[in-house]
Amino acid sequence: MKSLVFITFLYLLSNIIYAAPTKVTIYTDDAYKPYSYEENGKAKGIYVNIIRAVFDKMPEYDVIITPVPWQRGKKIMESGKGFGLSTAYFHGHDWPYLYPYSLPYANEVLNVYCLKKVLKTARPNWPDDYKGLKIGRPSGFDGFGGSEFNKMVKNKEIILDESKGIVTQIKKIGAKRLDCIIMEETAFNHELKKSQNNRSFDPSWEVPTLSAEISKNNVYIGYSKKALQQGKYPFHMDFRQKFDALLFQMIRSGEINRIANKI
Repeated sequence: MKSLVFITFLYLLSNIIYAAPTKVTIYTDDAYKPYSYEENGKAKGIYVNIIRAVFDKMPEYDVIITPVPWQRGKKIMESGKGFGLSTAYFHGHDWPYLYPYSLPYANEVLNVYCLKKVLKTARPNWPDDYKGLKIGRPSGFDGFGGSEFNKMVKNKEIILDESKGIVTQIKKIGAKRLDCIIMEETAFNHELKKSQNNRSFDPSWEVPTLSAEISKNNVYIGYSKKALQQGKYPFHMDFRQKFDALLFQMIRSGEINRIANKI
């Protein structure tokens, strides 16, 4: 009898020890090169590499990073049909559906770049100095530019042009179809150089000039408030704590910085 109890105990213990990891899906932008993008159906990019390195240290979880159009990712979070969305700025003030957030794993510098004719007039003050101009930004990035900029767009003081991905915006301003574009600094430099090298950016086009720095922003994983409130992911506290604790350690050790510099 004791042998049977012991064998049963070992069986239950083995099931606990060798339990399959919990499957988790984190959505990410499919068109934000070089940080996060889709290639042959897979998520790639600097930010993808960073969060994947953290997930690799979390054996209790089988994390799938799924690239989606940014607007769709936001709707998935708002509807409560998903768990987390990566490459998010903090939007606790205007996206009530995306909360809480992870520790930040990167930071970005957001700039406005303009044609030379536009900069014949000094425009140091964003966005007041940009009235009457046609300005582009990637679609779905309604945080790019700030609330005052969005208000001016709504009031038709500024014409907003949006299209998927940053490469399209670079080409549009190169062809002088826009006056300025709002873009993250590293992404702009990387994609402009890449487009020039593969000649998708016509050599006759104008390279836009840095006009002003708009803001500095941290980058996070944001979680669906609705999904968590509905109890769809009972593991969320454990997952979030493990991710943040590991990320903190990897930042302090310099590991995250080394990954980020592999561009």
